[in-house]
Amino acid sequence: MTHPLSLNPMNDRLRIMQRQPRRISITLSYHVHESLLQRSEEEGRSMSNLCAFLLEDALRHQNGQPLLNGNGHSAIHNGQEARTRQRSPF
Repeated sequence: MTHPLSLNPMNDRLRIMQRQPRRISITLSYHVHESLLQRSEEEGRSMSNLCAFLLEDALRHQNGQPLLNGNGHSAIHNGQEARTRQRSPF
């Protein structure tokens, strides 16, 4: 059976666009930036990927359940599992 919304290509396009990753811009203190840069280099990931991971991880812990993407899978980037780590000082 075809979903009623699938009959309209505009609706399909809108649903796909709604699931696309979004960009934001933030301003960080020098010390926070340096800490993130050092950690991203230690973990071999981009600063953007690290920030996305940390935000998603914090939200997951706040809500007590995993964030899910549109496919029902964890939204954590690169499929990495949350690791036990010391809480960041910032």
